[in-house]
Amino acid sequence: MNAKILLPITVAWLLAGCASAPEQDTYTHRGVGEGVDITLDNLLESKEDRSYLIWLNAVRMREGAWDSNYYLEVRYEGASDAGFLNIAPGETLLLTIDGQPMRFASPGSDKSRSRTANANFVENAVYEVKPEVIKRIARAKEIKVQVVGQARSLYRDFKPINTEKFRKFVLLHMGGF
Repeated sequence: MNAKILLPITVAWLLAGCASAPEQDTYTHRGVGEGVDITLDNLLESKEDRSYLIWLNAVRMREGAWDSNYYLEVRYEGASDAGFLNIAPGETLLLTIDGQPMRFASPGSDKSRSRTANANFVENAVYEVKPEVIKRIARAKEIKVQVVGQARSLYRDFKPINTEKFRKFVLLHMGGF
């Protein structure tokens, strides 16, 4: 199942990366079979910790004409001296949404680790969620993120732009709140 999810997400990232700066906050790919909708460039910035980049994206995978599955995708990129985060299987994404903690499990990032041309370390982990989770994130006033890796844990806070990207995703791809 992990390859079934990661392949369309990877294709979406590659196709979105080949384009110029996005005019929208989401990317949609429709091809043979399933389609994918994903937030674009939802970087969780940190002024203190710039050698590790974390993105948290909302993903909708269409199945047929009416059904969809929803995911949160964590994308990690570490500088050439940082190494992999090594996201293991299990509950490795912790969100505190308006003071309430939520834990999410993933099969891990083992099959999605790679190196870029600049020798940076990249990995992705995908977490299946209920649609209500994405809507809850889009409505939240405060979101704290912890990504647990075997090498280290990374902490980030949502900025207004991150919440806005989730709001647009809900409005465009989930029929609203």
